[in-house]
Amino acid sequence: MQSPSKNKHKGLIVAGMHSSGGKTAVTSLLLAALQKRNFIVQPFKIGPDYIDPGFHFHYSKQHSINLDPWIMGREHIFKAAKKFTENAFGIAEGVMGLFDGSDPTNDSGSTMEVARQLSWPILLVVTCKNSGRSITAAIQGFVSEAGGPEHFAGIILNQVNSESHADYLSKACASLQIPILGALPEIPELRWPERHLGLQPGVEQKLPEPDQLAELAEKYLDLKLLIKTFPALFASAAPAKNLQSTIPKFSKRIAVAQDESFHFYYVANLEWLREQGAEVITFSPLHDSQVPKNVDGLILGGGFPEVFAEEMSANRSMLISLKQAVESGMPCYAECGGLMLLTDSLKVHSGKCYSMAGVVPGTVEMTKQLQNFGYCKIDLPKSGEVRGHEFHYSRWSEETKRANLWEVTRHSTGVSRREGYRTSNLHASYVHLYFPQAATFIREILHLSLLEPGKF
Repeated sequence: MQSPSKNKHKGLIVAGMHSSGGKTAVTSLLLAALQKRNFIVQPFKIGPDYIDPGFHFHYSKQHSINLDPWIMGREHIFKAAKKFTENAFGIAEGVMGLFDGSDPTNDSGSTMEVARQLSWPILLVVTCKNSGRSITAAIQGFVSEAGGPEHFAGIILNQVNSESHADYLSKACASLQIPILGALPEIPELRWPERHLGLQPGVEQKLPEPDQLAELAEKYLDLKLLIKTFPALFASAAPAKNLQSTIPKFSKRIAVAQDESFHFYYVANLEWLREQGAEVITFSPLHDSQVPKNVDGLILGGGFPEVFAEEMSANRSMLISLKQAVESGMPCYAECGGLMLLTDSLKVHSGKCYSMAGVVPGTVEMTKQLQNFGYCKIDLPKSGEVRGHEFHYSRWSEETKRANLWEVTRHSTGVSRREGYRTSNLHASYVHLYFPQAATFIREILHLSLLEPGKF
């Protein structure tokens, strides 16, 4: 990797030492500030994450693109990065700590793996609250494990106690040969609520406006040095290609559930549908009265339906419409939250039970403990290996008795279980898939014809 001061990299990676260390806040600050300076920035999110991309969109007005090395593979990572930085500068938010991934012994599935694959320098966010010179030892460990300071564009000191504390830490870090690009105090506007192992979705809260974050970035970050470090920023002279610029003539209309309850979608999945000739029609199970008319298939993605269970249960016309659509034979693909919506009922943390669409037998009950988490794979006779991931604090009461979809194997443990529910036209599962990787399988479910090769 070239020295950051001389590099022509098309992007940088915002990484942390651990989860909840301020990566999303720093990424949002950069996106807001650079956009206000009229640079064209393209956000990315490393790993299987749906929530952080919502923050990226709010502060850049660009859909964030997931880069998941384990699910997507090296080729798809390269193609996605190349495509979306053709006329933009990429800012990729890492996942967990810099070296945390799918394998405890190497970089596989980690932010570092993506950094090495793309040769994008790392902007390391370091939590400094109540820390002194000792923090340099921790940073040195990260630098050594990465292979040297040439892999780093800079350091952001996060949660400093005062200006004097920031000055002290900057002097302590002078020997690291990595520039300090900012020092952030604890800022109330960046104190976003968390849920489970990540942030509460932006659609459920009132986020600070982009101009507000841009002002904070100008105040606390060394944007001049950052811009000087990346000449590629100045090359971003034209907007990135519209996602629909190469879409073939539509042959199918697919209704996709999208609202406050259902918003866990990879941008690449929706684009892939369009590339297969599918017109994507969005609708709201929460607010609309029925499934859109004249559609050829349904996609019910993930989200947090338990947060809106009462309102969703009260929308009886929509639930009846969903049940009628599926039972009439319409192809339906449901992931996690979509599975929950289709069950007989949903029992929330308070103990209240709300009726749902009644397509999948049994109740989904919210739990205090994480039920299944991490990467998984499924070997299918026709489609080969399909890779995905699970993350849910709920359990389907009938899983051990009625699961008939497939056998899922945990990547971390090798343990397998029967999971999901299917009929002739329904696929309902807790597993989230990346459509370009599972292309053959998704085409089969939604009855899509291969009109042209996918772009990813």
